[in-house]
Order: sequence, then C-alpha cells, then structure tokens
Amino acid sequence: MPYFSHEAGLAAFMNRRTAKARSYIRVTFDTPAAMADEAAGLLVSRGALGCAVEKMRRPGARPGKSVTLAAYFRRLSASGYRALYAALARAGMLARDGTGAGPRRLVDPGWASAWKERFEPLKVGRRILIVPPWNRAEMPGRISLVIEPGQGFGTGHHPTTRGALRVLEELCTRREFRRALDVGTGSGILALAMRRMGVGSIRAIDVDRTALDNARENARLNRLEGQVRFSATPISRFTARFDLVVANILSSTLIEIAPALKRLVAEGGRLVLGGILNREADSVAAAYAPQLRVVKRRAERGWTTMVLER
Repeated sequence: MPYFSHEAGLAAFMNRRTAKARSYIRVTFDTPAAMADEAAGLLVSRGALGCAVEKMRRPGARPGKSVTLAAYFRRLSASGYRALYAALARAGMLARDGTGAGPRRLVDPGWASAWKERFEPLKVGRRILIVPPWNRAEMPGRISLVIEPGQGFGTGHHPTTRGALRVLEELCTRREFRRALDVGTGSGILALAMRRMGVGSIRAIDVDRTALDNARENARLNRLEGQVRFSATPISRFTARFDLVVANILSSTLIEIAPALKRLVAEGGRLVLGGILNREADSVAAAYAPQLRVVKRRAERGWTTMVLER
C-alpha cells in the first residue's frame, strides 16, 4: 500500500533534513480507525510531511472506533487547515461528532530517535517475528524478518499487513509455491516473508520508486539480495502465470486491476488480496468472479484479507 500513518515515515523525512529544520506545523483530525491510512494518504498528497496516529477515546465512544490523526507540515495557514478539513469531510474520512485542532507550531521534540521506541519486535502468526535493524531479536521456531521502517508501506503493525502475513504463512505451510508475484510491494515485507517461507522465484513490483529503494534495503538487511526481483514493471507487461499472487493495496485499485491479476493466476493457484475495508469485501470479490472464487476471508480491526483460487 502506498500510504503510511505511523511515525516511521515522518521520522525518515526528518532524518534527511538539516539541523536547522526544527520547526513544524501540527494539525489533528478525528477519523474512523479503519480509514486512518486513507486519510493520511490524502493529507500527504496535499503537502503533509508525514502523519502519526494517536489512540483516542471520546466520552461515550466505543474503544478503537476512532483515532486522532496528527499531520505535520512545513507551513500551513488557518485557511489551508480549513481546506484540508473540508476535503476529509467530503471524502467521508472524519469521525462522526469528531473534532480536531488547528495549526500549531512546535519545535522538533526529538523524533529522529524517540520514534524508534515504538518499533519493538513483533510476533505475527506462529512463525514470523518482525524486528527493526536496531533490535535484531530472535525467537526459537520463528523466522526473524528485519524491516527498516520507511516510506514504503509495511512494517507488520497495520492489520492489512498482518492479515496478509498470516494468510501467507498458512498457505506456505500447507503447500510449496514455485513462482510468486507481489503487487504493490511497499517495504517488500510480504515478498521477503514468502522467500523466507520457501517460495522459489519471487517478483515484486511497485509504482513508487522510493518504496522500491526501501524494499531493496530490507532485502539487503535480510541477506536476500538477488533472491527477490524488485522492479517498477507495470502489471500489464507480465505474461507468465504465477501459482501465488499477492496484492495488499486499496480496494479501488484491486477492482481496477482485477482483469490483469486474474490472468496471472495459474490453474490451481492462489491469489491473496489485502487492504480491503470490511464493507468493501463483497465488491472486491465480485470483481474477480467467476474466474476466481473466495476460499478464505480473514477480518481484523475493520480490514479484510481474502484468499481466492482458480
């Protein structure tokens, strides 16, 4: 997925700035928890340096239904803030009865190092352990996967990535896959996990060159250089079929590229789709019928991961 809503992307940007760049504008918006990443993507497309999700519970609200999304800008006027608020409202990305805070200037509180405290080793499923480069922990019986948080989506903390990893773990435990394609690879986490779980040949593509740089760096950190082929090759250019295809993107994109993905799944192959809001799952499944049928659905925190087979 192309957007991020955690502190890693923001810190990665700030780490590239000079020591003089210490002042920022912070604004906040209340948004449904399941739409935080879409809202972050909209804000980044309108000039935000990065976004951070902060847990929040309003009086009388059910826990986990909404969050406060903080966005950071180099410069932002009061009218600019109102325009952002209106854009989020039009897109249905504001929580009901939600509020927000207008532009507030703040001095860098030390994000360049403090954000790392949020990235502890993370257990996913029964076999995977995701670790940052500065804390390469290992656990018996688990595959340790080193991921550098960056602007390529996918650290394992978002339910869409976790859902895809759990489904891939189940699939790779039950059978061997010779050829796999990861569409919208982001940080490369799914492609690298598949390689560690025994998938033979893996292609991983993304339209975001920054994400591909992040993915290649993660391959190097895991000593998997050359074992996954990362590229910006358009999906329309592929002619060969794969017995495992993965796409953890937004629902609208999954529906748009359905014709291309359907022709790339080999007979008896599996297609793993993620990044789907629960309410959009039926629409996504319908876009792949009748050629592919859904054999598994997994829901977590408002997001669905599904497995289809030919």
